[in-house]
Amino acid sequence: MKTITFYSYKGGVGRTLAAANFAVYLAKLNLKTVMIDFDLEAPGIDAKFAGLELAANQKGLLDYILDYQQQNSNPATIEEISLQVPIESPKGIAPLWLIPAGQYLSEEYYKKLNQLDWNLIFSEKLDGIAFFQQFIARIKKEFKADFLIIDSRTGITEIAGLCTQQLPDEVVMLSSLSSESIKVSKHIKQLIQQSALAKALKKSIDVKVVVSRVPKPEDLDSFKQRCCQLFEINETKLFFLFSYPSLEMEEFLAIAIPDSHKELVTNYVKLFYGLNLELSSENIKLEIEQIGTQLLSVSSLEKLENNVLELVALYPHPEVYRAAMRFFRLRQRPQEIRNFGWELLNLLPTDEEAQQILTESYLAERKLDKRDKKRAVRIIDPVWLRGELKPEQSIRYADILDDLEQYAKSLDIVLPLCDDENLDNNTQIQAKLIASQTALKLGQSEIAAKYILDIPPKQLGGSLIILAIETLRDSEDFDGAFEYAKQFIRREYNPTVIEQAARLAYQLDRVKELEDAIRSLAKLRMLKQESFYQHLKDCGLSELARVLQRAS
Repeated sequence: MKTITFYSYKGGVGRTLAAANFAVYLAKLNLKTVMIDFDLEAPGIDAKFAGLELAANQKGLLDYILDYQQQNSNPATIEEISLQVPIESPKGIAPLWLIPAGQYLSEEYYKKLNQLDWNLIFSEKLDGIAFFQQFIARIKKEFKADFLIIDSRTGITEIAGLCTQQLPDEVVMLSSLSSESIKVSKHIKQLIQQSALAKALKKSIDVKVVVSRVPKPEDLDSFKQRCCQLFEINETKLFFLFSYPSLEMEEFLAIAIPDSHKELVTNYVKLFYGLNLELSSENIKLEIEQIGTQLLSVSSLEKLENNVLELVALYPHPEVYRAAMRFFRLRQRPQEIRNFGWELLNLLPTDEEAQQILTESYLAERKLDKRDKKRAVRIIDPVWLRGELKPEQSIRYADILDDLEQYAKSLDIVLPLCDDENLDNNTQIQAKLIASQTALKLGQSEIAAKYILDIPPKQLGGSLIILAIETLRDSEDFDGAFEYAKQFIRREYNPTVIEQAARLAYQLDRVKELEDAIRSLAKLRMLKQESFYQHLKDCGLSELARVLQRAS
């Protein structure tokens, strides 16, 4: 059994709600989970669960401790002070139990609270440390629990020390960004890590910090680095529960209805999965295996899709997102692949399968908008760095980078492909085209000139065709230069190309061929601008300009 305490120095940061959500998450994964309301002076974790009411005679943790204090003996069973929480799961009622503080709405409760004497409990006479160790052991034995979740009292108190230094294996510490909360949270974290009691019990208590109920910043990476410095903590141990407008009106268990509050659920699950727990329950594995078996039946794909979506709603878990991603990959549904792939990477940022599948999806799509291209680069880059892109995929990636004006990286990717003799001719041409484009934009015209003549003229744009013409002229292949210019002119108007073509045409006595090419362009483009005709005249093609202008 693993024991996790949720603690905060001050209230109002969502500590109890986070603990309740975590308990529900575990129970829905079919993991036997027990919650304890250790906030004896301000109890109420039971109020987070709709439909859960404490009976008028409900006993709880306070009664259990007082029995020991007054009689120096343990109560009969833990079951007497607990009740099952009515949370539905696919297997019926989820295995979730609560040990409340007691019936805190009665006057009797606060009379009992005033009788509590922590000094006596932790005296040599009663040995409170042994008592609470035995208490935890009994929970494990009687419930056969996988997890024990403790909702600790706030502040620096006997109970807080008990909940953070003796009982837990791990502490989840929630804090606002107020200077007081930061200062005390760091202090408590240090107390836990240096606790003589924890060392005596041979415990190494891990502490996670959760910055809670703050607006989500635009630059999350910078914000996270700043918070790491403020709390003096490694980024792997820092999490966020960002402000969520609906919670300002009324608190609710988002994990119980995950499909309705996806952003909030994602924040919670990032935290829960970051606790390094073995959460791949047998229940989930069986559900996923069942979906895999059903894939053999093509006639049931529509029903199976509904089953996949239901599974995601029930279990916001990395392996479920993986199964959904794989399923929609088989169905060739790019948007769903990306949705679930990103959900998986939100929880497991370095997951190589998700990176690979998302990379395939993005590189196969020819109509990505700028926003999608920026997201795609974040995923594709680690796959490229691992050397796992096929040549065609590398070329497409370089093309995306070119469009995002990351010219140097684009050139780095395609240069090795330009001289790869194992590639087919078309693939090499595409690599050389991108290399020439990006090299020219970087001012590295010598690289562009190296490959420009290997590219068919019909694939060259304005700046590249000009470079091709200049390259051919420099090598004194004037006929070749004229052919390149002529082919380009038939499909596109570019004043510089026409000027170069005119000079070559007069030099080679091929003016009629140039005029025919320009006539094709004029017919195709229906050019009527005065500047077009003036430009022809400036190039020594005055008669052609008059003929075309009369015809228009």
